[in-house]
Amino acid sequence: MQRQYVIIADDLTGSSDSGIQFFKAGYSASVIFDPESLASIEKSVTVLDTETRNLPEEQSVEILGNMTKDLLPFRGKRIFYKKVDSTLRGNIAAEVKVLREKLQFSLTVFAPSYPENGRTARNGLLLVNGLPVASTAAGEDPRNPVKTSSLVETLEGGNALSVRHITLEEIRQFRIPEIIRAAGRKGIFSCDAEREDDLRLIVDGTTEEAPPEDVLWVGSAGMAQALAVSPLPVLLVVGSLNPRSVLQVQHILEKKIAFPVKLNIPSLLNDKVEEEERMLKEAKELLLRKRNTLLIPSLEEKKTDYDRGSAIGEAICKSLSTTTSNILEFLSVGGLFLTGGEVAVWVVRALGAEGIELVKEVEPGIPLVRLLEGPHAGLPMITKAGGFGVEETMANCIAELQAWSVRYGKALHN
Repeated sequence: MQRQYVIIADDLTGSSDSGIQFFKAGYSASVIFDPESLASIEKSVTVLDTETRNLPEEQSVEILGNMTKDLLPFRGKRIFYKKVDSTLRGNIAAEVKVLREKLQFSLTVFAPSYPENGRTARNGLLLVNGLPVASTAAGEDPRNPVKTSSLVETLEGGNALSVRHITLEEIRQFRIPEIIRAAGRKGIFSCDAEREDDLRLIVDGTTEEAPPEDVLWVGSAGMAQALAVSPLPVLLVVGSLNPRSVLQVQHILEKKIAFPVKLNIPSLLNDKVEEEERMLKEAKELLLRKRNTLLIPSLEEKKTDYDRGSAIGEAICKSLSTTTSNILEFLSVGGLFLTGGEVAVWVVRALGAEGIELVKEVEPGIPLVRLLEGPHAGLPMITKAGGFGVEETMANCIAELQAWSVRYGKALHN
C-alpha cells in the first residue's frame, strides 16, 4: 500500500515540479487550489497550490492559516511536505511556523537543496552553481529578493525559533538518528546536501527515529524526490572468505556502506534453529532501517577451516540460504549480492527459483541476473566468484542494485 502525501506549495510551477517527482515514482498525483477538495480527491499525492510566494508575509500567513482547518483531518494519516523555492524566495519562515503550530508538528526537517539543478548546501549556506544564493539573480528578484543564503536565518526569519543545523559530515557519518534522538525527537533542523544521496540519508536518518507522518518536511523538489524514491536496501550473502572477498567486505564495513549480521559457527552447530532466528531478527532490524545488510560467517580468514563440500561448509551455506529465504518472506530488498559459488546456488534454490536470467555484466566476470519463476521472480541479483573484483567491487555492486531497483519501480512505497 502506498503512503499518501499532502504537498503545500506557494506557486503553480513549484506545485508541479514537486508533484512530478512522485508521479515518476509511480504515484497518482494532482494539483488543487481549494483545500476543501482534499477529502474528495482519490490520489496518492495531492499538491495544494496556495499562490502565496509573492504576497506580503501577513497575507500569506492568513491564507495558510485558514487552509489548515481542511488540512488538520489528514494530520498523522498523510505525510506533509512544505514545498519551498530552491533559491529561498517566498515567505518560508512564516509559512513553516503556521504549519508547525496549526498542524501540531513537533519535528521539522528543512533541506532545500536540489542538486540536479545546481542548488546545493554546505556549511549552512545555500549555493546556486557554487555561489551563495543571495549573491545571484535571486538576490535581485524585483518582487521577492533573497536577503540571506543562510538556511538557519531563512527558517528562523523574525520568529523566536531555534534551528539546529546538521552538517554534511554529520549526515554522511549517519548521525542524523542520534541527533534527532538526543533532541527528544522534536525540534527544527536544517540540513546541508550536495548530492542526491545526501537527501536520501536525511530522509532515511529521520525516518529511523520518527514515522514520516510525524515530520513536517520542508524542501524543494530535491527532497521530494528523495521521499518519493528511496532505494530499497541490498542484502549481501558472503559464503566465500577468499582474501579478495575479505578485502571487499572490510571496505564496505569501514565505509558504513553495509552492516554485518555474523553467523556464529559454534552456535549454529549447537542449536541451528536458535542461531537462524537470531540472525533473522538482527537482519530484519537493519533492513527496516534501510541499512544494506551483510550475512557472513563469523570466521576470520586465517581461522577458516572448512572446505567446499565439507559438512561444516554445507551447514553454513544451508543456514545462510535459509536465513535469506526467511528474510524475504517478511521484507522486500533492492536486490541480492552473493559471493561464493556454493552459497549462491543454495540461495537461488532456497528462494524457489527455476534458474536465473542474465541481464548485464557489472564488472569483468561479475554478472547482474534476475531470478526466474518462483515467489521472487524478477528479483535482481549479482553473483561474484570469491577471488574476483577489486576493493570497491562490493560497494559498486550495491550501488548498481539500488539504481536498478529505483529504475525498475522497486522503490519502497509502504
